[in-house]
Amino acid sequence: MGKFFEKNLTIVLLAIISYFLYSISNSLKESARYDSDLRACAKMKAFMNDKESSKLFEQEAASVTGVKVKFVGEYCKKLTLQNFF
Repeated sequence: MGKFFEKNLTIVLLAIISYFLYSISNSLKESARYDSDLRACAKMKAFMNDKESSKLFEQEAASVTGVKVKFVGEYCKKLTLQNFF
């Protein structure tokens, strides 16, 4: 009976550890995507005054974020406002 309990306890502890590792990895993926989007938006905003570079970085930001080119400006505004609070 004691060995049976030990084996099941090990499985339960492994399941709990696996769950926490899975949730941590999902959180890291989300934060990496957020940081990537924020970097792309920052590059786009840095070159706003130059027309040629502006369009290039706007397209790059759209491809990185997965948002259409005509909506990427609004997405970046929303993202930066979210970052302040």
